[in-house]
Amino acid sequence: MEGWEERTDARRGKGVFQRVLRSMANLREVGVPFGISLTATRENCEEILSDEFLDFFFEEQGAVYGWIFQYMPIGRGFTLDMLPTPEQRVWMWKRAWQVIREKKYFLPDFWNLGTVSDGCISAGRQGGYLYFDWNGKVMPCVFVPYSPVNINDAYREGKTLNDILEEPFFEAIRQWQDRYGYAATRPEETKNWMMPCIIRDHHADFRRILEATEPDPEDEAALQAMMDPTYRDGLIKYDEALAQLMDPIWEREYLGGNGRGARSVGE
Repeated sequence: MEGWEERTDARRGKGVFQRVLRSMANLREVGVPFGISLTATRENCEEILSDEFLDFFFEEQGAVYGWIFQYMPIGRGFTLDMLPTPEQRVWMWKRAWQVIREKKYFLPDFWNLGTVSDGCISAGRQGGYLYFDWNGKVMPCVFVPYSPVNINDAYREGKTLNDILEEPFFEAIRQWQDRYGYAATRPEETKNWMMPCIIRDHHADFRRILEATEPDPEDEAALQAMMDPTYRDGLIKYDEALAQLMDPIWEREYLGGNGRGARSVGE
C-alpha cells in the first residue's frame, strides 16, 4: 500500500486499493492470517504511519503484521526525489518505535530498524539470503539489481550454490558487513545499524565494490543508474546528510546507554 485509496491507486493502478480490501475480507472469512506491506516515500510517510491509517488496517481489517519498505531508487522511472528525507528518516525511526511500544503492532522498517537483524542480511550472509530473479540471475538482494552469475549457467557448468556464494561480488559485500559490525565482538565496534543498507545508506562503499567486481546490471534501469553520475553523487550526499542526523542518535541510544536501545524515544 502507498497510503489511502487515492495515493495507492495513483502509483499502483486504478482499483488496487479496493482489490486489496476485498482480498483481506476473503482471508478473514477463511481464517488466514495476513499482513500489509507499506512503501514509505517523501510524500506519504506521515500518512502511512498515522494512527488513523494503521488502526484501519490492524484493528478494522485485522492485519497481524506489517512491513515498511522505504522507497528504493531502482527499477523503472527511478528517482531520488521520492526518498524520505534524512529528517523524515529520523521521524520514522521514532514513530515506528512508538507504534511498536504503544500499539503493540508488529511493524518493522527494513532500513531504520537494522538493529533487529544485526544489519544488512544480503549477499548470502549467515542468517541472510540471496535473491534469484525469474531469469536465474543471482543478486545480493531484491534491492541490489546487479548480478555476477546466473544459476542456470552455474548448474550447467557443474557448480553449486557454494560456488555462487564465493563469487567476488557477494564475498566483498559480506566482508563489508563484517567490517560494519556483523563480526564485531564489542558494541563499540559496531557501526550504525540505523543505516544498514549498503546500496542506499552507504552508496560510496557500494560503488567501490561494484567497480572492483563488475557484476552485470539486471536490466536497463540498473545500467542507467550505474552510469549516471548525478544519481551516484546524489545518493552519496544523501548518505552524508543522513549520517549527520543518525550517528548521534546511534551513539546516544544504542552505544551510550544501558543496552536496551531506543530507550528514550518520545521523551
